[in-house]
Parts: sequence; C-alpha cells; structure tokens
Amino acid sequence: MLETVLMVLIVFLIYWTIVKILDNRGLLSKYNISSIGPILMIRTSRGLKFLDKLAKYKAVWRTVANLGIPLVFLSMGFMFSLVLLSDYIMFTNPPKASALTNLRNVILLPGVNEFIPVLWGLLGLVVTLIVHEFSHAILCRVENVRVKSLGVLLALIPIGGFAEPDENELKNKIKRIQRVRIFAAGVVSNFIVAAIAFPVFFYLLGFVSPAVVVIDSDVKEIARGSIVLEVNGFSVRDQADVYKAIGSSKNVTLKIREKNGEVKFVEIPNLMGVRVVDLYREDSKVYPAEIAGIKRGMVIVKIDNKAVRNFTEFRKIMSNTKPGQNVTVMVYYNGTFRTFNVTLADMNGRGFLGVYVQSTDYIGGLSLAYSSYILNELKSIPRTLSSLYGWLYMIAMPFRFQGFVGEIKNYFEAPEHVFILLNAFYWIAWLNFYVGLFNCLPAIPLDGGRIFQESFSYILSKRYRERADEISMKVVKFLAVVVFSSFLLSIIIPNMRG
Repeated sequence: MLETVLMVLIVFLIYWTIVKILDNRGLLSKYNISSIGPILMIRTSRGLKFLDKLAKYKAVWRTVANLGIPLVFLSMGFMFSLVLLSDYIMFTNPPKASALTNLRNVILLPGVNEFIPVLWGLLGLVVTLIVHEFSHAILCRVENVRVKSLGVLLALIPIGGFAEPDENELKNKIKRIQRVRIFAAGVVSNFIVAAIAFPVFFYLLGFVSPAVVVIDSDVKEIARGSIVLEVNGFSVRDQADVYKAIGSSKNVTLKIREKNGEVKFVEIPNLMGVRVVDLYREDSKVYPAEIAGIKRGMVIVKIDNKAVRNFTEFRKIMSNTKPGQNVTVMVYYNGTFRTFNVTLADMNGRGFLGVYVQSTDYIGGLSLAYSSYILNELKSIPRTLSSLYGWLYMIAMPFRFQGFVGEIKNYFEAPEHVFILLNAFYWIAWLNFYVGLFNCLPAIPLDGGRIFQESFSYILSKRYRERADEISMKVVKFLAVVVFSSFLLSIIIPNMRG
C-alpha cells in the first residue's frame, strides 16, 4: 500500500513539474489553458451555440430554478445543522480513527476514496459535474449573461468541469434574483438527476436475486466465496430457506457452485451455532469465558441446554441473563463437544459472557452469509425517507454499499447488463445527490455561499443599504471558516485519538 501511495505521489509531482515548465514557457496560454497550482483549466468555445439553443426555453428554466430555490435553502439549513452537530460530537465524544475519518475518504475522487470504485465513480462524477456546470451556463444565457467558455479541470485526471461567465455582467448587468437563479441552477439540476436516477436504481433491484454465500470454510471440499444453490434438494435464497431445508436431518447435503462455475454436492453435519472470534478484555481484566477456558474458534451450540443456532438466538438468550448468574455453555471444537460452567459478569445490568461471536450463521464448518439482507436493506431505503434517519443513511450510503462490484457482485444473481445499469444509476444518483447537498452549504466559494450572500445582502439592504454587501460578505466568509474548519476537525481529532 505504501509503495502504491509513493508511486502515485512521484507521478503527480512529475506531472506538476511538467505543468509548471509549460506554464513558464507560455505554452499553456497559447492553447487557452491556465493553471492554478497543479490544476489545469482547459477552455473551449465549443458548445456555446448549443448552450444558446437550450437557453431558448427561458420560461421553463426560470420556473425550475425558482421552484428549486426553497429546496436549496432547506438543504442549506440541513447541511449546516449537520456541520454543527459534527462539531458538538468532536468536542464532547469524538470517535476513534477509522476509514470514515481518513483524509482520502473525505475526498470524492474515484481511486483516491476507497469507497468509490474507479470506473463507476468516474462515470458518476463526470455526469454530476457536466450537469452542474452546464446548468449554471444555461441559466447565464437565460438571464442574458455572456458565457466566455466551457472547460475541464484536470489534475492528472479530470476532477471537474466549469462554465466561465462574464463576471462583470454577472455582477452589474442583472438583478439579484437573476443571480440567485444562476447560482441555484447547478444544485437544482443535480437534485433533479438524483431524483430520476435513484428510482431507476431501486426499480432495477427487482431484477436481482439474492444468494447464500460461504464466507468462511473449515470444509476442505468447499472454498470461501462459493454459492449454496440447494440444501437437501431444496433451492435456497435466504436464511429462512436454509433453515426450512435443514429441518431435523442429521446430515445436510449441499449443492455448491464455486467461483470457477463448477457445481458439486457436499455433505456436512447438521451442526449449528455461533463461532467465538475473540475474547473480551478491558484494561487487562479477564472475563468469564476466558476464565472458564473458552477459546477463539470454538462454536457455542447451547447455553443452559437452549439451542443457539445463530447470532440472533445467542443475543436473545444472553439478554435474559443477569450478572452473577451461573450458566452452562456447550461448545463444539476440533471434532468434540465440551461443556463449561460460567459465572456471568456485569455489562449494563445484564449477564456478560465476555466473547465476540461471528454474526453470520455457522453450519457444519461453514460460515454462511445471506445477500438477501443487503438487497432488502437497499429496497427499504425509499420507505425510510419520511424520517431524518433515511436522509442520513442516504448521505452515508457508499460507506455501507459500494455497488455491485468486486466480490460482492458474486453474491447476487442477475444478467450482466442489469449489474452494469445498477452500478451506473447508483453512482450517478448518489454523486449528484451528495454534490448537490454539499454545494448548498453557506460557504464561499460554494453555490450555497453565494446564494446566502445575495439573500442576506437583500435583507440587510433595507436597513444598511450601502454596507449590505460588505456585511453579508463578511458573514459568509465567517461561515466558510466554520464549515471548512469543521471538516478539518472531523479528520484531525479522531486521528489524534488513534
């Protein structure tokens, strides 16, 4: 990993050096290219005539922008509230360092952010930026502001697009409400694209079937990543299918499809439980399971003679115990059963065994996962949008689901073209949604900052007149410091904790 980072850094420094040399020699300006540090702004006048054709429908564009302005202010309040909430959490109960607080994952660049796949992320980002900047440009022409050029931002790879309006005309030629419409156009268009792409994505989920997946195996005939097609002759798709097919049979016959496509039948014992993956310790204090002799890798099959078939049953049984209670724990390990007498510790007023157990099903040496849970979770998202939780989930969606890519794709059944469409619409939808929300923040140079500045200046002009623009600009610059400082704190504070 370190070698890869160093290689990327070296390549980037070479690129930056070349940009600097070309700029000093005047070769960039010769081709209407300028640089801001390592970022190239490549301009073109192509597309401007097409822009004018689109802008002919002035009433439509103005109506869309006007209707979207209240949504921008609503999103502005929502996002700024999240910023303040983040600050409160960072100062009162900061989280530990994790992938979520890693600097690379704050940046939405595919290939840099580990949660955004390169191909689909680039597709979504390109669509997002084109929609955003083109909408600004169209509204400029609707309001009769000249657009000098369109262009691409390049920093070794394309990182954005831009429309370059005549700033003098933008500032002096048109009214305040016209400027607000222009600034809001990019955000509103991003939201419209997301509002179209997300329903298509959720609709396409109906063409995907879940599978039962082997995520760990102690059975030599069955490899990790294999799909369980049948159990005792019955087709299975989820946990309920598996449990019903197993029934009370002594042995279980599985029909397996391996990663290479080979299909075979394997018989395993009907042994179900939860595997101990680690023992709990705190400040070197040893807890009941370890004191009793329970070890990592053991499979808990019974507690006080009650069958423990899965994580849900384990948690249910333990939730009904009390501190100091004596329980018998039967485990399976290395081909034999053993019983341990354990006196439970206290954890928030309930009995505590002192083990970390695998949340996936253990059956006859196999750890099984059900992709139906992922599919059902995705399908349930539209129903959650009536609550704050649903919108917060949408914002953080890629941290839980990166699309049907890599190994996860093998856990579902669907034609290849369905997976292609799902990935395309998912990333187009989410990036338009998130970029739109982020741009609503009341911070210069974001669109939300410029909209807030114009609107606040209008409110102040009734009392302060000539000083309204100056005061509103100072306020929006202060808000920009608050917003971007908050983002830095959300990275620095957790990583200071380690």
